[in-house]
Amino acid sequence: ANNNKQAVMSFFDELKRRNVFRVAIAYLAGSWLLVQILETTFPIYGLEESGIRWLILTLLIGFVPILGLSWAFEWSLGGFRSQEEIDRDPEAVQGTGQTIDRVIIGVLSVAVLFFAVDKFLMRPNTAATVPNNRTIAVLPFQDMTAAQDQAYFADGLAEELLNLLAKNQALRVAARTSSFSFRDAALPIGEIASQLGVAHVLEGSVRRAGDRVRITAQLVSAEDGYHVWSETYDAAFSDIFSIQENISSQIATALEASVLGEEPAPTQTDPEAYALFLQASHLAKQGSPEAFKEAIALYQQALAIDPGYAPALTNLSTVYANQAMHGLRDWDDAYREARDAALRAVTADPEHSGGYGQLSWIAQWYEGNLDLAIGHMKKALQLDPGNVELLGNAAVLLLHIGKLDASIAVQEYSARHSPVDPVAFYNLGLAYLYVDRLADAERSFRKVLQLSPGYDYATYQLGECLLLMDRFEEALQVFERLPDGFNRSRGQALANHALKRLAESDAALAALIGGWGKQWPSTVVHVHAYRGEIDEAFEWLEKEYEKFGAAGWGEWKLQRLFDNLRNDPRWTSFLDRVGVSEEQLSAYDFNVATPVN
Repeated sequence: ANNNKQAVMSFFDELKRRNVFRVAIAYLAGSWLLVQILETTFPIYGLEESGIRWLILTLLIGFVPILGLSWAFEWSLGGFRSQEEIDRDPEAVQGTGQTIDRVIIGVLSVAVLFFAVDKFLMRPNTAATVPNNRTIAVLPFQDMTAAQDQAYFADGLAEELLNLLAKNQALRVAARTSSFSFRDAALPIGEIASQLGVAHVLEGSVRRAGDRVRITAQLVSAEDGYHVWSETYDAAFSDIFSIQENISSQIATALEASVLGEEPAPTQTDPEAYALFLQASHLAKQGSPEAFKEAIALYQQALAIDPGYAPALTNLSTVYANQAMHGLRDWDDAYREARDAALRAVTADPEHSGGYGQLSWIAQWYEGNLDLAIGHMKKALQLDPGNVELLGNAAVLLLHIGKLDASIAVQEYSARHSPVDPVAFYNLGLAYLYVDRLADAERSFRKVLQLSPGYDYATYQLGECLLLMDRFEEALQVFERLPDGFNRSRGQALANHALKRLAESDAALAALIGGWGKQWPSTVVHVHAYRGEIDEAFEWLEKEYEKFGAAGWGEWKLQRLFDNLRNDPRWTSFLDRVGVSEEQLSAYDFNVATPVN
């Protein structure tokens, strides 16, 4: 036993003599500092954090070989020497241990300095970003029905509660697109709340059997995970609106959020019409051509029961507009039906903000009437000033009338309050792109793709952003990640032209014209304009105007790919014709104040 103990002690003494312990400490300290620096800098440049995970794995794998090398070799002024050489000439490495100690002290000093800079300089507003007590996210409710066929009802109930809570101006409620993205996330409530920047989370479940419903709701504090409030309701389905109102009121009381003005109440309708409305809304969010058709049929069934149900009319209008935007129906026919439905909504309920928001959108993108769009948006925001979705649409309207800085301020507010909503970051990225803040635009589009990897328009815009930054090979690689379609062909034509691969650019342009030129002439304009083919660009510009009219050009004129057209007199004449010249836009009076809370 004594011999074993002596052998172990002798081995540890040898480790000390060969400075293995010192090298281990220096390696671990340096690795830790490197990881901390990269964790701080990667988000700044929009780089994927997976690179840090691979670095950590590499450092862990390298730890044992480094110790082996430190056992076999020693560093000296003459370079690395084997232990056999050192044993013959021990003075050659005199002071090596002290040198390694200095390296360790230096690394740890830098680490302390970095920690101080990161904490007190790079994050000076940490205290200000702690969510206040009156912030809340509503998660999708669980369907506890045995047949698991009431998902539409569970989602619809949660969304209606979210909308009702958002009308209380004393509360800040995370947007639906953000909170519902955690539907299948196996994360603790505290982690979800942290990502959404809220102090409380509302979760619940529903069980429906015939005309009876059982609804359980609980408000959870993110700080400690305890229930602030919970309740279970057993009632007839016809009582659903009073249940919603009750839940909203009790949450406001629990959060000490005094209602400013009249207490918000749900828009009531016939229970059967409401069930059809929830089913239709569930389908409409799926976004497929078949789902759109089924949603329209269900909305129409609901409206046959209650022709004046404003939420159903507004949502029906949105589906019609989406059909037009996706090229699924004739542009004029779909938008005329969308406008009719939205007008019926505000006629039936003059206090319904969503109807005015939809009319504003139609005035911008179909009618080309910015005066009308501004009037409708002002009314919508007057009725619902804290609605994040409305604020996002208002930011787009600000772009249309040339108030780019104001638009970006509202877009940034929307992104902060919808931190996992890819649409919010996509719109923000476009605004950055228009004002030549290309690094910011790149970060925003990468954020979109981190949240929603299949967001093809964000992939295209990232490629366009890289193209404008003269990172042509990267741009082409991004464009070629897109599925076959007009964005892929357009991107290939642009990037190959920039790379002087003219035959490849011509082939991609021919594919674009042959496959999609008639449906989307503006995509062809982009390529000709970027390639400096000015006459061809204006020829296709006229085709775009003939097909879609004057609407939308307040924003589209900001497109950076049109830069080669701006000094041509025909460009100025075209902007005058569609009503978005600088002089024409300067006459519009529209500003948006974001809520303080």
